[in-house]
Amino acid sequence: MARAYMKGVLERSHWRVGEEEFTYRDTPLVNVVAKRGQGPIVILGAHYDSRPLADQDPVPQHRLTPVPGANDGASGVSVLLELSRVLQWAEKDFQIWLYFFDGEDSGHIRGWDWAIGARHAAEKLSSERVKAMVLVDMVGDCEQRFYWEGNSDPQLRAEIWEVARALGFGDVFIPQERLTVIDDHVPFAKKGIPAVDIIDFEYPYWHTVADTTDKVCPRSLERVGRVLQTWIYRRYGRGD
Repeated sequence: MARAYMKGVLERSHWRVGEEEFTYRDTPLVNVVAKRGQGPIVILGAHYDSRPLADQDPVPQHRLTPVPGANDGASGVSVLLELSRVLQWAEKDFQIWLYFFDGEDSGHIRGWDWAIGARHAAEKLSSERVKAMVLVDMVGDCEQRFYWEGNSDPQLRAEIWEVARALGFGDVFIPQERLTVIDDHVPFAKKGIPAVDIIDFEYPYWHTVADTTDKVCPRSLERVGRVLQTWIYRRYGRGD
C-alpha cells in the first residue's frame, strides 16, 4: 500500500517511476526510484520501511511491537514526495533521482544489517554518473537540530548547511560535527559518491511505539524541503 501511494504521487507529477526487487536473507524487498531529466545524476533519498521491533521502548512489553515510523522513515518520504511536486529545473542539464529505500531499519534483528536497500542501489552506480547523494532521515521532529554527521562528505555538508544558514535556519542546521551513524548514505560514500545524511538523531521516540504522527511538525518538514530545493537551484540552476 505504501509503495502504491508513493508511486501514484510521483506519477502524477510526471516522474518515471520504477521498482527494484531483490532478496535479502530470503526476504523480498523493493526499492522505489523516480527519475526526471538527463545527464549527471543527483540522488535524494529516504527509507520507507520502519523498524519491526520497538527495542528502545521504555516499556518492556512494547519491545516486540513494530515501530509506527512517523518520523523514522515517513518524514523523509514526505519531504521527497513534496519535492517531486515542486521542483523545477532545466531537465536537459542533469537528472534527479528520488530513491525510496527498503530494508534500512532492521539492523541487528534476526541477523540483519542496516541500509540493505541503499546498498543494493549503490552497487551499480559510480561517482562518474552520480555527482551527489543527499539522504533525509528523521527530519520531522518539532524540536529539530541537524548537526554535521561524521560519515558525510565535508564539502557537501558544509555547502548544504550554508544554504540553510542563508535561509535563516542557522539555529536548526548547526555546522558542528556531533555524531556518526550508519545510514543509507554510507553505501554511496563507499562508492566514492559525495554523500550527506541530514538526520536529527536526538529524537526521544527513536525505535519506540511513540514514533507517531503527533510527534511530527509540518513546519519541520517544510524547512528541510526548502533547504534541499534551494540547494539544488543554487548548485545546478533552475529551469523556466
